[in-house]
Amino acid sequence: MKAARIRHKKKPPVFTGPRERFSQMLVRMRQLEGDPHYVGLGMAVGVFVSITPIIPLQTVVAIAFAFLLRGSKSAAVLGTWLSNPLTIPLVYYANYKLGCVLLGYEKTLDSITFNSFSQLMELGLDVTWAMVVGGVVIGAILGAAAYFITLRVFISIRRRTRQAGNDSGATQ
Repeated sequence: MKAARIRHKKKPPVFTGPRERFSQMLVRMRQLEGDPHYVGLGMAVGVFVSITPIIPLQTVVAIAFAFLLRGSKSAAVLGTWLSNPLTIPLVYYANYKLGCVLLGYEKTLDSITFNSFSQLMELGLDVTWAMVVGGVVIGAILGAAAYFITLRVFISIRRRTRQAGNDSGATQ
C-alpha cells in the first residue's frame, strides 16, 4: 500500500515581481467580504493614503480612516499597496510638481542648484508642503476613481456569486 502524500502549499516568495504581486492582490480582493460600498470605501481610503507622502505610517493611517469612515479595513490595506518601491519616486515627484503649481512656487527643485546639503534642508518645509498639497489632490482623484471601480467590480462579483448559488441550488 502506498503512503498517502500530503501536498503542502508553497508559500509565495517574499520578493516577487509586479505580475505576481498584482495576482496576489486580485486574489485577496476577491476574498474581501462586505457589501460593495463598504469594500469600495475602504479601497478608496487606502489609495488616497498611499498617494500622500507619509510612507512609514500609510497602513496605520489607512486603517484609522477606514474605521472612522466605516469602510473595509482590509480593502484599505490593499489600497495602500499602490505605493511601492517602483511607484513611490514617480508618485512623489508628481505630488511635488502639482503642489508647486497649486501653491504658485516659482522656484522648484528643477530650477535650484544645490551647493550643499544645508541648502537642500532649507527648502524642506516648502518641498514637504508642496508634496502634501499635490498628494491630497492626486490622492482624492485616484481615491474617487478607486471607489467607483471597486464598487462596479464588487457589484458584478456579488451578482455572479448569487447567480452561481442559485444555479447550484436549482439543480439539487
